[in-house]
Amino acid sequence: MDDFITCFILNCVAFEQCYGHCEKFVTDYTTFMGCLVNNPKDAGFLSDHKIIENYYGTDEEVTRFFEKVCKDVALDLGKSYLYKLIEDVNQYYWNDWHVKWAIFKNTYLNKPWSFMAALVAFILLVIQSFMAYFSYIHPPK
Repeated sequence: MDDFITCFILNCVAFEQCYGHCEKFVTDYTTFMGCLVNNPKDAGFLSDHKIIENYYGTDEEVTRFFEKVCKDVALDLGKSYLYKLIEDVNQYYWNDWHVKWAIFKNTYLNKPWSFMAALVAFILLVIQSFMAYFSYIHPPK
């Protein structure tokens, strides 16, 4: 993100908003990015992972840019070329399993010894289950 790209995006969004007959590719993309960048930490994350290049200098300026551009933009999500992607992101967001797995990993598996203890506990659980099963199938005489 720099001054040229900012000016270019603003002009493209204004053009697409004024002319209803054209496709709204830049508007859809900009609105999607505005949904992803809610605070400076989000902008920093996207910049660190090479999704956006920040030549503004600060993450706050990137956040303000997307807030300003997306403030009064009309978006028809059903007609957007990003509809499937947005649905997938929302489905992933509302799925609790990845959140629970991340919490479990950060709580119990963040150190090598914690991982080893969890692995040994799992192996002992499997062995105990096999022994209980076989003692039921072949009871002692």
